[in-house]
Amino acid sequence: MMTAVLADDTRFGIYRSIAERPDEPFTVAEVAERTGLHPNVARMHLSKLEQAGLLSTSLRKAGTGGRPAKLYGLSGQVATFAIPPRRYDLLAGLALEVLSENGDTAVVDRVCRSGGREVALQYLAERGLEPPLRGHPLAASVQEIAEDQGLMPDANWRSDGLYVEIRNCVFGGASGCNHEMTCSIHGSFLMGLIDALGGGPGEFALEREGLSIGAGAQRCRLHFVRSQGEVT
Repeated sequence: MMTAVLADDTRFGIYRSIAERPDEPFTVAEVAERTGLHPNVARMHLSKLEQAGLLSTSLRKAGTGGRPAKLYGLSGQVATFAIPPRRYDLLAGLALEVLSENGDTAVVDRVCRSGGREVALQYLAERGLEPPLRGHPLAASVQEIAEDQGLMPDANWRSDGLYVEIRNCVFGGASGCNHEMTCSIHGSFLMGLIDALGGGPGEFALEREGLSIGAGAQRCRLHFVRSQGEVT
């Protein structure tokens, strides 16, 4: 059912727009305004997403005592599609447990950073681009690659470096109590991307801002600080 529900481009666009702001519930009118749809059309798509378990609803009382507004937000259900079913979440959970028990974060950093570099080099080769990328082209490339990895990113270049906001932890519930490990994996992977795209190791340093998704936040905020001056 989920496959059929999300196969519709308009419905997927609605789901994606809500998923990008997981901490903000929306009314039908707000969704219609964001997507340019008639409220009745938006309501129909939202209802189908709710029936599929992808969205949950709540009520917000009106200050005037009128009819409460129905709010739509993410249900928290992780949707995966595989025929026959494959328990990647189980394998991810077990792998994270092994890594956590081993305790060798240096190995995790090295492997994930190398993986990020390989993905970035393939990206550059496919597009005929030459590193180093600087400023906004770097942000756009990180945005595109991280999008393909399911991180639902928002990457922006500022004078002091690259800011990346991750709005989806690809490990989901598999991370359990190992959220520090999953954060390390994501951070090292992105650091590897930036190594390859932006001029090599040592050009940027990672600073985390606030709590992570695994620790209860709605987003992970990462700041990759450029170590050698400013780029506009």
